[in-house]
Amino acid sequence: MRRIVKIINSISEASGQIIKYFVVALIIVLCYEVISRYIFNKPTIWALETSKMLMGTFGSVGWAYTYLHEGHVRVDVFYSKLSRVAKAWINVILSIIFLFPICTVLIISGIKWAKLSWKLGEKMVESSWLPPAAPFRTVLLVAFVLFALQSISKFLQELYFIIRKRELL
Repeated sequence: MRRIVKIINSISEASGQIIKYFVVALIIVLCYEVISRYIFNKPTIWALETSKMLMGTFGSVGWAYTYLHEGHVRVDVFYSKLSRVAKAWINVILSIIFLFPICTVLIISGIKWAKLSWKLGEKMVESSWLPPAAPFRTVLLVAFVLFALQSISKFLQELYFIIRKRELL
């Protein structure tokens, strides 16, 4: 179990380290658009959708990395005052009730939309550029799978703590 958790955690860490460069790409795209639009009076037809795809990519792929480092928003008013065992129980129970069903819905929907997008040759239609939507939809599906894997890793770590009263890693 320790090996599986380490592998999943290393995948989440690597994806976070790679995806951070998409923020730089987003900044470059937006700066190019601002300069092109306001200095040269020549707006692009591709910057809006490119920036949406970049933001969606680093936002969604970053979920697993953020969960690995416990960076997601949590109502800490009560949670922070609980013992480690109580926190582990809450995490396990809420993962079963909410997190895993949400991950399942995201993955099933992601598969459906990515397959349909590839099959139909779907285009993004917010500009006249009309880029293909399928690659972005596939990236979202990969992000959902990465998040589900990280959710399993955290779940296993919490369950291990409940059973053994010590951290897995």
